[in-house]
Amino acid sequence: MKKILSLVTLLGMMVGTASAAPYYMPQPSGGSLTPYDWQPVYSIEGVYSFVDGDSLPDTYGARLNFSLYNNAVSSVRHQFSINAGYESGSDTFTEEGFRFKTELSRIPITLGYDANIVLTDHVMLDLGAKAGYAFGEIEGNDLGSISDTIGGFTFSLGAGIKIQCSESIYVKAGYEFSRTFYGRAIDDEFNANYGQHSIVIGVGALF
Repeated sequence: MKKILSLVTLLGMMVGTASAAPYYMPQPSGGSLTPYDWQPVYSIEGVYSFVDGDSLPDTYGARLNFSLYNNAVSSVRHQFSINAGYESGSDTFTEEGFRFKTELSRIPITLGYDANIVLTDHVMLDLGAKAGYAFGEIEGNDLGSISDTIGGFTFSLGAGIKIQCSESIYVKAGYEFSRTFYGRAIDDEFNANYGQHSIVIGVGALF
């Protein structure tokens, strides 16, 4: 019985000592990456693109993004994404006295990386790059109707501004230059390797 009372007394002293001592949760150092820093982000962007290629129309459309975003306390926050979009456009051109209509559509699917550089508490400079594959279709109507379905490598480089509206919502506006390498298409009537200068406006939500 004395042994039991002694053990209970010893345990009581240990519990009392532990409760009196301050306890601090370990915190990751600023900027360090831990699994708890990564957050899923869903966003949608509107895109308007001016096309460099001869006899090709400007395009417009939308893009959906799923990202993993690092929210560690740091001046640079990293973001990795998978992106899928759809753009299309049509225009009528005049060349050597002939008028013809061209339609262009593309579905780019890319992987991307963005460096979010903190400027203020609510504003970040977003520098990003994407690369992947683009499916596309070109249709032309000159003396006859011609069309071709094409696909090839695509990449883009961009810069923009992100504004954090709340803990979970941000808006973004930026510029992207992209280039798509389809090769030649439609019986050499059009060179389908072209560049695009794009204005991008979007909204995203962190979860």
